[in-house]
Amino acid sequence: MAEYRLLVVNHAVDIGGAERVLLRLLGSLDPELFSASLAVPGEGPLTAEARDMGITVHTGHPSPRLLEIRRKSLGRDRLAIALYPYDLAASAVRLARLATSGGFDLVYTNSAKADVYGTLAARLARRPAVIRLHDIVDADAFSRLNIWLLKTCARYLATLTLPVSRASEDMMAALGVPRSKLLTVYNGIDLDARAKPQDRAAVRAEFGIEDTAPLAGMVGRLVDWKGPDYFIKAAAIVADELPESRFVLVGDAVFGESGYVDGLKKLARDLGLGKRLVFTGLRTDARRIMSALDVLVHASTLPDPLPTVLIEAMSMGRPVVASDSGGVPEIVDDGVTGLLVAPGGSRSMAEAVTGLFREPARARAMGEAGLERARRLFDIERTTRDMEEALLEALGGGRGGDR
Repeated sequence: MAEYRLLVVNHAVDIGGAERVLLRLLGSLDPELFSASLAVPGEGPLTAEARDMGITVHTGHPSPRLLEIRRKSLGRDRLAIALYPYDLAASAVRLARLATSGGFDLVYTNSAKADVYGTLAARLARRPAVIRLHDIVDADAFSRLNIWLLKTCARYLATLTLPVSRASEDMMAALGVPRSKLLTVYNGIDLDARAKPQDRAAVRAEFGIEDTAPLAGMVGRLVDWKGPDYFIKAAAIVADELPESRFVLVGDAVFGESGYVDGLKKLARDLGLGKRLVFTGLRTDARRIMSALDVLVHASTLPDPLPTVLIEAMSMGRPVVASDSGGVPEIVDDGVTGLLVAPGGSRSMAEAVTGLFREPARARAMGEAGLERARRLFDIERTTRDMEEALLEALGGGRGGDR
């Protein structure tokens, strides 16, 4: 039987990056030390996977109206906005009752909305609360009201906030959250799983790409701030220099934004890329596709807290070209494991990719250095032990001032 019980709170039931990271963490925690249950609004892919792992799921948290709030807006329904304080209070009370009746020792919030009602519930239940911060909380990502809510919860309600990168931690400190309540803990991946050899030729054959063709790819949701348009523009520049080069965009738009992908495809046609660029759509085998790349490109135009795709690519020995912002420099050692370029700069991105295509020996050396860096900083076993220490600290039995 575990020594401590964690109530993990997440407002989403679809599986995005933060949810995938959460599942990896829950599957790696020491079962003699921690057992976890999940509190979510309803059923979805996240609850299905959690139950497959033996995790108990509690639905009905929070009130449905709170899910309508967006990072940059409260919405247009004035009645709903007027009722948000009531919904917040009701959600916090209901979750506090669960924390108390379920005998949970700590509340762990894993998403921005959950940070607010989850930490308030923990205070009502007189339980310590830990915020797992997956965001860089600034005006580019959040409204002024939401920034105020998040920094207030981190400063006054949470016992400890655990940003995924120092960039995220520095922003919270700049907002006035004491450093004593902040501790960066990196996300980890299963390096053993990521290191398994894949069939490079089969992947390329599926997309009609020759095995000898230089291949660069971008992997992730196709949303504007991820910069897929800049990747496409860079691909066109590279293709002019190296006509044999090929490119893949792995991913799809978020729900309701299919028109954005249609615009990207039109951009590719207008730039004359033709069959040189493949849109794979949503894939469940992104790791397999990454194994066929020569270079992984990260093109975000806004600061990305800790893009796991870069860690995954490095763990497979792939060099990366990435936007120099947010937590990216904490992953990529510029000139050693990959190349950093200014966000939104298609030409500098193209020059970096072209350089690696033209110098395959240098690209291989960067890939090998990236694998070693991933093993040293981002192995799931190491990052999980760091997380366990942080949770023990929040519970009053950890490192405290020794960190």
